[in-house]
Amino acid sequence: MPRTSLFLCLVPLVLFGAIGGFFYAYSVSVMQGLNNLSDSAAIQAMQELNRGTRNAVFLVTFLFTPIVSVLCAAVLYWKGDRATGVLLLAASAVYFLGSFLPTVNINVPLNHEIEALNATMLSSSEAASVWAEYSATWTYWNTIRAVMALIGLALAGSAVYALKRQPAPVAVGA
Repeated sequence: MPRTSLFLCLVPLVLFGAIGGFFYAYSVSVMQGLNNLSDSAAIQAMQELNRGTRNAVFLVTFLFTPIVSVLCAAVLYWKGDRATGVLLLAASAVYFLGSFLPTVNINVPLNHEIEALNATMLSSSEAASVWAEYSATWTYWNTIRAVMALIGLALAGSAVYALKRQPAPVAVGA
């Protein structure tokens, strides 16, 4: 397999792994840890986590995963690695529909709602209600985002496997 084709598969593979791992870690550890705090402290901590997540590394990974995957899929498809291109395109579609769109339409709006709160001004019952609803909904959709990104990772891994193999050179006159 040509190195260029391998590179065109590995870049999306790494991006799917990075973003899938990011979402996964939030669902299985970050949110679990926040749920162990007082409700007011959990709200304040999530506000800070949201601020910290808005950085160039996260945004590039989140935004460029589907774009890079589609571009790599197109190049591979037109180079003749059709199965590989289709698998990367499928990975991108799964990620876009299952991770990207829920982020934009569900998780980010939930983050904006919680960021607008002054947790110190909430009564303990208000904070408990807000955090219980936020945590359950946000974690559910974040888990969907993780699963879908990891399905994209599996499809990208399948794309690497599907790369056309070059036959081994035959020794002449040996």
